[in-house]
Amino acid sequence: MLSVANTSSRSRPIRSFARRQVGFLTMAVAIGILMLSTLVVFNVSSSILFEQRVVNNDQRARQAFEAAEAGIDAAIAYIREDRDRDGDGVVDPVFDSNGDGMGDSDSRGVGTASVTVTVDDISDEGDMTTLRITSRGLSDDGTATRTLTYTLVTIFPLPNSPENPLTSRGGAIVSGAASVYNYEGFSTIWSGNDVDLGSNNVTATYVPDTSHPGYPACMDFSMNCEVVGSSNRLVLGVDVIENDSSLAGLSPAELFRNYFGMTPEAYRASVATVDTTAAGIAEDVQLATHDVVWIEGDAAIQSVTVGCEQHITGNNSCPANQIKPSIVIINGDVTFSGSPTFHGLVFVMGDVSLSGNTRIYGAMAAAGAMGGTGSLDIHYSSEILDGTRFAGASTGSAGSWRDF
Repeated sequence: MLSVANTSSRSRPIRSFARRQVGFLTMAVAIGILMLSTLVVFNVSSSILFEQRVVNNDQRARQAFEAAEAGIDAAIAYIREDRDRDGDGVVDPVFDSNGDGMGDSDSRGVGTASVTVTVDDISDEGDMTTLRITSRGLSDDGTATRTLTYTLVTIFPLPNSPENPLTSRGGAIVSGAASVYNYEGFSTIWSGNDVDLGSNNVTATYVPDTSHPGYPACMDFSMNCEVVGSSNRLVLGVDVIENDSSLAGLSPAELFRNYFGMTPEAYRASVATVDTTAAGIAEDVQLATHDVVWIEGDAAIQSVTVGCEQHITGNNSCPANQIKPSIVIINGDVTFSGSPTFHGLVFVMGDVSLSGNTRIYGAMAAAGAMGGTGSLDIHYSSEILDGTRFAGASTGSAGSWRDF
């Protein structure tokens, strides 16, 4: 009996110890599972947060990039219309904050993002014909930025500017009144055929007055010299060159290339900013500023104003700060009537008929003949002709786009 009792008492501690061991193991496994679960949850949460950050960063980067693109587009649109609207010789800011049509700010909002655009004149002559656009987009929270750069080049539309007010390959017969002024030289009319200033006593040409105290320095500035009459209906002075075989021997296309440096077809396709017909003159040509206007076919032009920001009537003049010289090319014959006013160059591939009071500040050239009973006043200005450099089409410089 004693031996049995002793064996029982010894087995209870063993079973109790075994139970404690099983409990400890269970607790260790539970703790391990809990830790493993915690690690899994932590890793999943970290992955989710990382993905959210990636998505948010990508969204903000896209915001900044799209804002920068919008800035480039806005700058190109502003520059192509007119880069210097206040006439101070410096490229304007590209954003119009007060709605007056003139850029006055470098920055603006683009949706919830924003953009800052700067335009630098990098042209060799500082004449605003080659511009570098830098656009910096900023995300809504300011954490992401993208900067784009682009170089915009304006094709110079008049590489060989006329040196005299009126050129007519087929001759100039003026039955009405004409006044042709050259303040900068002693050539007024260049013709491949006869020049007839008609029977009107007021028809005359004018050249610098050599007796004026400001001569010859005044010739270095447009429309600055005092002038004196040179040719009239009775006498053609040396300022009028008629029957020039070198001019008469040119075809209309060759005369065109003499001024513009390329064929009419190539010029129309690459340089013209306004391409219209006779039917669209009132809408497309009126108040065209800093434009190369191509009119296809025969045309009748009546009382339009070109190269000035306001319509000119009567004997009024365009304010200096509103002169935006343009080039008008008529690929056919043209009749001028009423009181059209042009600032820049008028080039006619065919014949010119005058029946109104036409005024031109700059120069005029015709590949055909010129005649009619109307009045023609031409004031030569190299400054206005040079101002047509802003009229040509603008194009991006190859390889200039940078998004880094």
